[in-house]
Amino acid sequence: MIMRDILSAGIAIYDDFPEMYNLAAARFFREHLPVRNWLYAGHAYHQGDSYGAHRFSWETFPLFIFDRLGAGNVYNPEQREVPYYWIYTTRPDGQRLRNGDGFASSAKRGEPWSEYMGTLIIASYYKDPVLLGHNLTQTGRRTGDDIFDLLWHDIETQPRPADDLPLSRYFGFPFGWMAARTGWGKDAVVAQMKVNEYNFANHQHLDAGEFQIYYKGSLAADSGVYSGASGAYGSEHCMNYYWRTIAHNSLLVHDPDEIFAKAGYGDDGDQRLPNGRSEPRNLQMLIDPQKGYRTGKVLAHGFGPDPRTPDYTLLSGDITDAYSKKVQSVIRSFVFLNLRNTQVPAAMIVCDRVVSSNPAFRKYWLLHSMDEPQLAGASAIVDSTQFGGQGRLLLNVLWPSPDNLTLSKIGGPGKEYTVFGKNYPNDVPADRVARSSIELAAWRIEVSPKAPATEDLLLNVMQVMDRPKPGQPANSTGWPVKRFQTAAHIGCVLEGPEASWIVLLRRDGLQSADAVEFAVPEGRPAHVLVAGLDPGRWTARSGDGPARQCDVAADSGAAWFDAPAGKWTLARQPAR
Repeated sequence: MIMRDILSAGIAIYDDFPEMYNLAAARFFREHLPVRNWLYAGHAYHQGDSYGAHRFSWETFPLFIFDRLGAGNVYNPEQREVPYYWIYTTRPDGQRLRNGDGFASSAKRGEPWSEYMGTLIIASYYKDPVLLGHNLTQTGRRTGDDIFDLLWHDIETQPRPADDLPLSRYFGFPFGWMAARTGWGKDAVVAQMKVNEYNFANHQHLDAGEFQIYYKGSLAADSGVYSGASGAYGSEHCMNYYWRTIAHNSLLVHDPDEIFAKAGYGDDGDQRLPNGRSEPRNLQMLIDPQKGYRTGKVLAHGFGPDPRTPDYTLLSGDITDAYSKKVQSVIRSFVFLNLRNTQVPAAMIVCDRVVSSNPAFRKYWLLHSMDEPQLAGASAIVDSTQFGGQGRLLLNVLWPSPDNLTLSKIGGPGKEYTVFGKNYPNDVPADRVARSSIELAAWRIEVSPKAPATEDLLLNVMQVMDRPKPGQPANSTGWPVKRFQTAAHIGCVLEGPEASWIVLLRRDGLQSADAVEFAVPEGRPAHVLVAGLDPGRWTARSGDGPARQCDVAADSGAAWFDAPAGKWTLARQPAR
């Protein structure tokens, strides 16, 4: 109302009644603009897949209003990059990965989700052909506000598809998010990984450390529903499930005596409520440490070796501050692998080191799904069968060890949104689901160590593939997956048909200059990723064979190289 309606009306009546413009412009420049120029540097938006695109649209109106007044661009020009977040999180079916409070799912299934005017305005102002092409793909020529399309659509900019964009993208401070894909076509795997350096409250959820995976259907999903009376803003379903960490693919640390200091919020072992989940009024309030909106810190991020079609995408973060004092440390690291294989196109590795303040506080690793999982030992199968889904996710739990592992599933009728025995239902009518693109992720897998301990390591590997069709042999195991570790690293080896993929992550999530020794198993060469390294030139050697030189960047702290079978030492060269 301020950024478009009152500001525009104030300009129209300014000569006779300047107060309206003066009040609106003053609030815009004093309160709205500073925080937006601060957060635009992260190239993303905090208010979710629906409110984010909606509210960002209103923020783009002053871009043209003040420019036409002669003030030029009043915004941080990094604003032009924000709509790329929606490009990277748009699924092949035209929907977006779920993120925060969502109402865009009211669109009919099969129709692409709109991004309102924002993407078109940014594309036209900055003359960005990729954003314009994406806008037309999502909305066609109609945006819902034809007058603004007529006024501001730059017809000289020719639309271009997103096909030549890099497949991975980092969305930096104050977000700390990563998106990774295997392509831009209908068979693409789409993944999201989050640290959440800040939590802005309101429509942003308590989802630090969250991940999602889509492949021919939603496989690792967000849970809960923002719809209907039982799922309305402030409902029991929202306050005790949908907004909370338990509805996301993240981590719980359960202190049974924890009290969330705001009426209506129960204890689900989740992350704390930043400033009681009250929205910050201005930038000063947002960055005030006493208010608690800072919830994490990115420790490493990167992708490569090819910057356009990377084999690996890495994100690691310290999300200790997202929790109360029930934890001393929570470090989560993600690696997404583009395996370039038609049978198993991608995999994701999630590694956690959780140190609680009390060994009795139980830790839970969560994976939500739309279909009921099938559990077997230390592994599970998640299929996508709803709405024509054809994908499959295979989970292998490598840490904790089988003798210390509880692997369970929760969900089904009457238990869809269960929090330690109590269900917080949202009874969305079947006809509402049928005429929309709502997804009901009513199942979850919980991975939890059995034995009480202050410190626990969790490492889980997920492979994605096609769900077998009737008459086809079932691929229920994927590629063989094994534990892989050194003195300071834990990880895995994925044994592909032609080469293995080895991933080693620091147990503590930090970086070190110490040499790393490991052995590539016999039988096939390996693609090797070693994380947690100090920046500089590193050399990998095996016997008398040729050495591999690796330049480790400060941002990623990771080395990537190909290695035949044998014993290897990766060592940092002395600084000159």
